[in-house]
Amino acid sequence: MNLYSSIAAITLYLVAAGIQYRLINTPISYRSLAPGLLATACHALAAFTAISTPAGMDLGVIQVLSLITWLICVITLSASLRRPLHNLLIALYPLAAISLAAELLIPGKQQFLQHQSPGVLSHILLSILAYSMLTIAAVQAIVLALQNRMLRDHQLKGLPSILPPLQTMEAMLFELIWAGFALLSLAITTGAVYVDDILAQHLLHKTVFSVLSWVLLAILLCGRATLGWRGNIAIRWTLWAFACLLLGYLGTKIALSLIIH
Repeated sequence: MNLYSSIAAITLYLVAAGIQYRLINTPISYRSLAPGLLATACHALAAFTAISTPAGMDLGVIQVLSLITWLICVITLSASLRRPLHNLLIALYPLAAISLAAELLIPGKQQFLQHQSPGVLSHILLSILAYSMLTIAAVQAIVLALQNRMLRDHQLKGLPSILPPLQTMEAMLFELIWAGFALLSLAITTGAVYVDDILAQHLLHKTVFSVLSWVLLAILLCGRATLGWRGNIAIRWTLWAFACLLLGYLGTKIALSLIIH
């Protein structure tokens, strides 16, 4: 099932990218939408069958990367139905195809989670999705900062001519932040409820930085709603929140792998 759905998704992604490239700077149409929707459906089947195995949940790097690229494509494809974001799919579709090909061709280290309660598993999946969503938001913030600088310098060719308008990119950034904030809230809540000792030594670092990231995102969203924060202020707060989350996850992994062990 995983092999066939992966091959189907890779083929459909490449077809969709080719069609979208031919229709660049034109409104999204059924010709480009249909193969993209089918590709994400096949990718979803491939990603979840790769993670959920009879031996337990396999959260290897390649499996998680495949899930992240699927989520990116789904978000961008859904947003392109309301905003002119479909040019971004020309780069995202091949990226998703590469992640699926890597999952098939590269023998990754299997990291099975066995004998875990559904609550703990839901906390793990929500944490991965929250981290993925906020990673996308951070990349979006960096692209927005680059686009803003190029427009200020009157560089109207190249990247600014391909990307959606600045206001559209900023609106998408806050949609990603809202989604990441909601997922992070659920991840923290399920962790507090289902993880036996969330303040244990090996989890304290991750917990503190995750909560700090949540606070920064909450301040940013309140500032957006009450003070109309946008532009460089929004970009800086987004990157600060992501940096905290990155320190929480990677810092914990590095400490456990290199320092403690």
